[in-house]
Amino acid sequence: MAGHPGSICQGKAKSGEAMGQGAGENLWRNRVMSLLSSEMTARWLMVRAPTKTCPSLSRLFDDAEPNLLSGFLAARAFERLNWLSAYKFDVDNPDGPSLARTMLRQEKKDRLGPLETEAARIVTIASDRGEYVLQGLATTRLEPDRARELLNQRDRLARSLWAFANEHGLFEAAENSLHLRLYRRYDKHYQTFMAEPSVDGGPDAGSALLEELLVDLNKRLDRGDGYSIDKFDIPEDGDEPAAEMYLLYHPDPPTSVREIDDNGNRSSIYFRPPGEAMIVYTPSTGRVHVRAGNRKFRHTIAERFIETALDQTYSNQPVDFQAYDISRFMQALDLELPELDDVVITRAQVIRADISIGNLANRLSLSTTIDQDISELIHSQPGLPRIFERAVAIRFIEIAVRYRRAERDDVQTLDFTLTDRNTSSLLSIDDPFERVLGHRLLRHWNILREGRAPGDAESMAVMPALLAIWDIGADRVTGEWLVKRGVDPSLLMEIGFLVPAGWVGDDLIDDEDEIGLVAAEVVVRVEKGDEEAGNHKVADLQVTEGQLAPGGTPDRYRVYRVRDGWVAQHLKARLEQALDVPAIEKLTDQLLYLGTLAVDGGNVPVYLARGLDREKVRSDVDTQLRARHNLGIGLVLQAGEAPGPCLAANVLTPLADQIDKGQSEIALVADKLRSVFRRHRILARGGQAVGLTRSGENMATLFVPGKATIDIKGANRIAIIQRLVDAHNNGPTPMTTGDLVRGIAEGQSLPNIFKQPLWDKLKGNFLRSLGQKGPWEIAV
Repeated sequence: MAGHPGSICQGKAKSGEAMGQGAGENLWRNRVMSLLSSEMTARWLMVRAPTKTCPSLSRLFDDAEPNLLSGFLAARAFERLNWLSAYKFDVDNPDGPSLARTMLRQEKKDRLGPLETEAARIVTIASDRGEYVLQGLATTRLEPDRARELLNQRDRLARSLWAFANEHGLFEAAENSLHLRLYRRYDKHYQTFMAEPSVDGGPDAGSALLEELLVDLNKRLDRGDGYSIDKFDIPEDGDEPAAEMYLLYHPDPPTSVREIDDNGNRSSIYFRPPGEAMIVYTPSTGRVHVRAGNRKFRHTIAERFIETALDQTYSNQPVDFQAYDISRFMQALDLELPELDDVVITRAQVIRADISIGNLANRLSLSTTIDQDISELIHSQPGLPRIFERAVAIRFIEIAVRYRRAERDDVQTLDFTLTDRNTSSLLSIDDPFERVLGHRLLRHWNILREGRAPGDAESMAVMPALLAIWDIGADRVTGEWLVKRGVDPSLLMEIGFLVPAGWVGDDLIDDEDEIGLVAAEVVVRVEKGDEEAGNHKVADLQVTEGQLAPGGTPDRYRVYRVRDGWVAQHLKARLEQALDVPAIEKLTDQLLYLGTLAVDGGNVPVYLARGLDREKVRSDVDTQLRARHNLGIGLVLQAGEAPGPCLAANVLTPLADQIDKGQSEIALVADKLRSVFRRHRILARGGQAVGLTRSGENMATLFVPGKATIDIKGANRIAIIQRLVDAHNNGPTPMTTGDLVRGIAEGQSLPNIFKQPLWDKLKGNFLRSLGQKGPWEIAV
């Protein structure tokens, strides 16, 4: 046979004496067997690969009953997957499951991705914890016959798959309950709010209160119609008390995506994606946990749920707030091994540490492996221990933990990072067990610290600092700002008013795994010595040019986020104790009405104001107070130290000056408040004579008897009002506009100089014109 391989071998043998016929046949046989072996291996890999690339989907095909598997493939989530129609089967078709399973060999991983995603959800609910939650929700949510149908399924996977296909709302509720257990303590996806405990619990499903809540949220969020809410009862679970879960579905802003079909046709799809929020109310404790897309949304939902659905007063007090404090690694990088019941920790090491040297611009990073001791590594290099001892800040820590779960033989490794920006990579880890384990370890090492409510003595100690923080109205403050005022940020963080948020200049750095470029590195070189000393290693610090930052104490350059709502609420609660009739009302973001204080047989209205050193804010507060003139002369407590004894016919005083720091109860300042009111109320009425009193170079107060007072800010304005005051006291003599502005702001009109809001107030109460365009005089 001409084409037979044997002839080729024979031909080669004849032309080369080194290879005989038997050797040629053996070579061919080996090549054929090699090809067959490769083909069999490839087929085996094609069969086995899905168990690694799509493990959850493979498990469904291995363990699920045909009717449930058919329901899974027919799920609404897969309606747009046209290719899947070739694998769908009727439950009566005995060959259906094996036909469907061929997709694992024939389809690529990216096509199977959507099915694997949904299968993974099903497998998660089939776990021990998921099974418990699913059964608990089913017994309280489903009709008895329907619940019995679920519970009578063959095994956990069958129950999870049945719920996915037949009671999808219940399935999603079980997922949310699991999510709650894992995340609600970590202030990332969830926030916790305080409400009052309740014997009767929250509103029932379909109740008028929930309908009112939906209307309220629709009005506040203004995202169009489409809101709905459903309630589920979460059973007690060990030390976790029973709770009520409300799943809120809301419309998100419209968006669009580009789509390509199997024929390559491209199109745009415009749609309004559904948003979801979860509210969990624990009646026995009063805690309200909210999961939503962002912090502002969470606060809005919590506020409306507490006030509308629970008919209680909303509180800004943070609950279960936490902070990652890595400052302990400034002293040592060693970690002790804890003893835990459900896991054995065999090794825990810091495997990377980033520090700042000299100033915050200089960064040094040292990395190693879990099998090495980073402390020993540092001390083995000459000069390196001193560099770490003199570090001005610890910036980044990576920890590796080698552990073994109970009743398992395999050893696993958990790796996560912590930063000085109060962030951790733990929440991005997929395995829920490892997320929880990581936080348990951080609590054991006193790195994850939990806050608490302040006591009376602490509240008084931080009151001046809180007033200063609230006065500036900023959402962030720097350590420099706190140090200048003698404020210790550690106590403010511990009781929840401040949250660490990085460093000055770090605003553009938001990567938990790689915080900026290393601006300094240690270079080890060999330095030659004399014959007696020999050669030795020397560690040099090589600094590259990095982000500019001043030297000095690093705490000055820390940045803290302010919980403004909690600061304001705490101030109001403490000030209530000093008033005879507290009735707190928020007039604007800068002005609060606190109630009344009894003075000489009358009730004096009391206000709390902030930001009065800013002209626009002071003008707005002035306008608000003048609109309430019918309440009489009041007392304005300012959080800052803006100049002036009066504001809009009210006595003005810095609150910090009236607090007796030696006392534990702020109620003791009431007599001081009465005293300052009596001392300045005549001035608040306008004094006994027309006058202009300066408070610094750029601020003055006009006093007009019977007309009260008004603030004048700006050198030109003060000069013009001074001319009117002098003319009144020396004459009185009216002055024309030309005489008033001569040499000051010639060519400009009075409304342009004073600007309309202030000019309207002056014309309305303090100045009068003898003609359409003047002359002008003080209105007494």
